[in-house]
This record gives sequence, C-alpha cells and structure tokens, in this order.
Amino acid sequence: IVATMAATIVSSVSLTARPRAATRELRARAAPAKATRVVALRASSEKVEATTSRREVAVKALAALTAAAAIRPAPALALFGFGADKETVYAEQTTAVINQVKLTLELPGDSPEKAAAIEKTRQLTNAWVAKYRRDKGITGRPSYGNVYSALNAVSGHYNNFGTKYPLPAKRKDRVMQEFGTAEIALSRGR
Repeated sequence: IVATMAATIVSSVSLTARPRAATRELRARAAPAKATRVVALRASSEKVEATTSRREVAVKALAALTAAAAIRPAPALALFGFGADKETVYAEQTTAVINQVKLTLELPGDSPEKAAAIEKTRQLTNAWVAKYRRDKGITGRPSYGNVYSALNAVSGHYNNFGTKYPLPAKRKDRVMQEFGTAEIALSRGR
C-alpha cells in the first residue's frame, strides 16, 4: 500500500497545470477508503488502529491538570533554594537598622566615630526604605510603620541640621519609643 501511494504521489507531480478535477481524482485514489488512523511500524505494511477517544483524552488531561494544581510547590527562596524566607530577612534587616540607629544616637557628640556611624546609618536607612517601600506585604505591618516613622525623623534631623547638632531629647525619646514598639511587633511577627 505504501509503495502504491508513493507511486501515485510521484506520478501526480508535474510541471504543467492540470485541471482541478484530475487533482481531486488523484486525491480520492490516494486517500484510504476508511477514515481511520494508520501507523506504519518499521517501514512495513503492518497497520495499528488507534482506539483512544476524545473523551478519554479529555478526562486524562483534566486529571493531569487537577493533580498538578493540587501539588503545592515550596516557596521559591533566593538563588537555587538557598536563603531564608521574606519574613525572616525583613525581621533581621529591620533589627539591624534599629540597632545601628540606636548605636548612633547613643554616641556622644564629640566621639570620633560619630561621623562614620551617621554615614552607616544613612546607608542602612536608604537601603532599607528602598527595599521595603513598595512591598505591599511589608508596608502594612505595624513594625514597618513605626520604624519608617523613626527613620524619617532621624534622617530629617541630620539632613536639616547636619551631623554636628545632636537630636533633641524630645525627638530622641519619641524615636526610641517607636523603635521599642517596632521591636515588640517584630517579636510577634507583625
């Protein structure tokens, strides 16, 4: 059958245009009489009938999709699965920023490392705010609001009055109170 089909196809190829009726006739001869799927194995003339219905394929596809949706993947961690989850990183970085600002505020005004501590505080504050400002999962937390408010007060003071003037006692007390509230919220995972 395969050899006759190939001969029919080869003989139907010509460089001149034939009428459509002749082309239809050749197609009708080359097409199998029955509309079934035929699979040729190892270039032999053995025939295998496919018996899978559309309904069976649809049911199997639906089962596969359901199984894939039921399996919940683990949360993606940093590069190749190494690293901590977002909440842990937020808590660690926020605690580090709080400790750095507290250390800077506790230094006496005539301390030689005051300028370096203020510069480090600025860098940590800018990095922390830039990282978490647009994250909707973080900005709604009470700890974020308290830390952001305190950092804004400290940064505003140093930007307006410079690094030589100490933070006023009233402002310092409010910043420390906000940090205390933020630490409590962080310990509760909020």
